[in-house]
Amino acid sequence: MKKEIFLQVDELLGAGKRVVLAVIIRRAGSAPRAVGSQCIILDDGSLLGTIGGGLLEHRVLERAKEIFRQGDSAVLPLFLSGKDVADSEMICGGNVEVYLDPLFPENRHTTDLFRSIREMIESGRHGTLLSRIADGTPALEGKGRMLLEEGAVVRGEIEGLMDKAGGLCRFSRPRLVEISELGMSVFVEPVEDDPVLFLFGAGHVSTFVAPLAKVVGFRVVVLDDRPDFANTERFPDADEIHIVEFPTALEGITVTGSSYLTIVTRGHTHDRIVLEAALRTEPAYIGMISSRKKWALIREVLREKGVPEQTIDQVHSPIGIHIGGETPEEIAVSIVAEMIQTRAAKEKKGA
Repeated sequence: MKKEIFLQVDELLGAGKRVVLAVIIRRAGSAPRAVGSQCIILDDGSLLGTIGGGLLEHRVLERAKEIFRQGDSAVLPLFLSGKDVADSEMICGGNVEVYLDPLFPENRHTTDLFRSIREMIESGRHGTLLSRIADGTPALEGKGRMLLEEGAVVRGEIEGLMDKAGGLCRFSRPRLVEISELGMSVFVEPVEDDPVLFLFGAGHVSTFVAPLAKVVGFRVVVLDDRPDFANTERFPDADEIHIVEFPTALEGITVTGSSYLTIVTRGHTHDRIVLEAALRTEPAYIGMISSRKKWALIREVLREKGVPEQTIDQVHSPIGIHIGGETPEEIAVSIVAEMIQTRAAKEKKGA
């Protein structure tokens, strides 16, 4: 979702629209959304994305009206408990701080930076966005953001931060960093691909995997060689659908460390062909539907072909967390649960 927010900001600025970007920079208790959750507020009061709904977003929208008039940023603390929660649509409380950042197209530094973010994302590169957090920063301020791309390319500027910026790129999740020697707060946001599920096979199980994966934050790409199965009628939630031959199914896609490859084709031969190609890539996750007996046979074939044991061990097969599921719906739950588990472990490792 975050990548989508960045792209929307660039599109809106390019169209000459003023926006306020609301970002959760601190969170305590059981507030509904995590640090880094974002939404875009337009000057007509409409909202793109969400930071938690209910009373929280109502207060943010009210404060954003002032920011559009005054043109200065604001740190908005929100204490959501007791009667506030009971009177809102929220089901949980907690304390959050939201940074309201006015992004106006008149500021060429801002528009150029978000255009650079778009170009970086669309070319498959990764980077880190640094934003100085302070009450009352004018929308036309030119030294409030830096984008650090792969290869040490730096775009934008935060005064005084250049020598320390590189050390902030180690974080894999958004966080607020206090730099005491500079008396400065900086919000650090990794800019990388959204997690993408490449779903090989458009059969019955996949029709349940796709919407579940979409709900929990994955982009969904369905690949099969049967147009009667791989279509929008069966997969209305899919972001992309590709009709491909399985031996060449991976040739037309870009697999990154944010990719999740789930192999649930209609036959053992297709599964093995896709798996062999998948093992030549470096995704976050490879899972293949199988019985234990079938997986033992495939492991032996892979060993005979010289695939290292360590590489084979990365495959989740039989696929899914063991919950005793038997129906396609239950199997889909176990598969998506395993992907969530892998994603969470990846984020924790990089934190």
